[in-house]
Amino acid sequence: MTEPTIPATVGIVALGVALLGPMAGPYAVIVLAALAGALWALAQAPTATRSAGALLLLRLVLSAVVLTSGVAWLLEAQYAWPAHHVLAPVAFAIGMGGDRWRALVDVIIAAVGRRIGGAP
Repeated sequence: MTEPTIPATVGIVALGVALLGPMAGPYAVIVLAALAGALWALAQAPTATRSAGALLLLRLVLSAVVLTSGVAWLLEAQYAWPAHHVLAPVAFAIGMGGDRWRALVDVIIAAVGRRIGGAP
């Protein structure tokens, strides 16, 4: 005799795929492009152990998942580039940036500070 929970489980999975399926494609693109960029950054990063390398990959991919849609939306608003077309390049660039994003943020903060302070 079959378990009574199997049809319920299949129904829940089918419902989840039907509801979340349209979002899975763009997120898969983001994750795969970010992973490719993060592997590029991992090749340049000085990691002492395998776990440090795995944590770097995880951090870069998760950062790309969080930041890519916002950056793609800004590019669409500013330059009229379709957001769904720039997801992969943006995610790849975020992943490829590695730990160098901290230096970029410092440069942006310094530029904003000069702009607010009135210095050219």
